[in-house]
Order: sequence, then structure tokens, then C-alpha cells
Amino acid sequence: MPKLLYRLLTTLSAITLLGFTTIACSTNDQLSNVDGKVTANYKTCDGFISADEIEQISGLNGLIARSEIVNTDSIPGLAESGAIANCLVDVFRTVDGNDIPLTGDSISLSIVQFGNTEQSLSLYNSTLAAAILTAEQVGELAEIEQGIIGSDSYYMDVKVGGIGAIVVSVPDNTFISMTAARNKENKALLNVSQLITAVKGVESRLPNTNIR
Repeated sequence: MPKLLYRLLTTLSAITLLGFTTIACSTNDQLSNVDGKVTANYKTCDGFISADEIEQISGLNGLIARSEIVNTDSIPGLAESGAIANCLVDVFRTVDGNDIPLTGDSISLSIVQFGNTEQSLSLYNSTLAAAILTAEQVGELAEIEQGIIGSDSYYMDVKVGGIGAIVVSVPDNTFISMTAARNKENKALLNVSQLITAVKGVESRLPNTNIR
């Protein structure tokens, strides 16, 4: 793969904040219920998304979800920027008992809670600028589709094997990113439209922190 495409893959990984220094891990899909509404939990990282939901969106069976509480201090500059919680959730299909997410058979969700909306928007603006710049650099080497979904949310879909799609959204003080990488056969667990649907589901479960 050309060097610039590798740079794009690196950029997509960076803007999703997929830190792997973990202080806890869970495979539970426990959801809390407040006034009849399903909500998630930043302390446990449970409830933001489930394997069942991704199965319904993708039409595939046999998926599992794994959530991780990521120490914000483990990612340089994240805590200093105002982050107070960071969750990572992988939803993937197991192959021959392998519990490692594989390209083309998995999606990764990263959620960062900030102290206020301005801090989350600052990260959003920075990552959007980085994504646009990188897309311009590799635009002649790969088919790239990108656009604004709504207020403070966008998507990018790099249609070559090993890259894939990303959706980023900032509801209030929370930064959300979800990625679905393509394998060598150019297949992904979710296409960009399905990825957008999944992110909207995550948004609907965010706890009401009343932070502005």
C-alpha cells in the first residue's frame, strides 16, 4: 500500500483515541434504565453499544462485544485537555474461537467524556482538520467519500482494503468516534451508512451529565 495510505490509516487510528493501556475490561452488555430510557455508564463503560444491536444493523450473527475502561493519563495530552473518562468498545465476530478483533469483522467505538462542551469541540475541530488534510494528500490514490452528517458530526469512508470508514460526533461534552476497517477483500462489518446508524444509537444512550 502506498505510504500516504498508511499515513491515512495512522490518522484514522489517532483520531479515534484508541488507547490500549487498560485498567479494567468487561464483556457484559449491562444497561441502566432511567425513567424508562436505556443509558450507559462512563465508570464501567457498559451500555453504550451491544453485540445484539450491531447484529441487527449488519444482519450478521455471532458477534460479541468487549468494553475497556481506558486511563486518560495513559494517552499523552488527553487528561490535560480536560478528558475525565475514556471508554473503548470493540464489537466483532469470533473466528475459530479467536477473541481478537479482525479487520473486516469488527468495529471499534471510542468515547471520551470531557469536563465541558468546549473541550470536546476542540478535539472535534482538530481531528476534522487533520482528517480533511490527510484526505487531500491521498485523494489521488484512493476513493474517499466524506461529509458532514449534522451539527458537530462527520464521516469519512476510504474505499480501499485495510482502511475503511470512520464517524465522529460530539453531543455536548462527549467525543464519539466509531471505525469499521476493511480487509484485503474490501469488506467491512458495517458500511458508512450503517456506521452512522450505530453512532446515533450510542448518542441516544449517553448519560445526561448536565455539563455545558
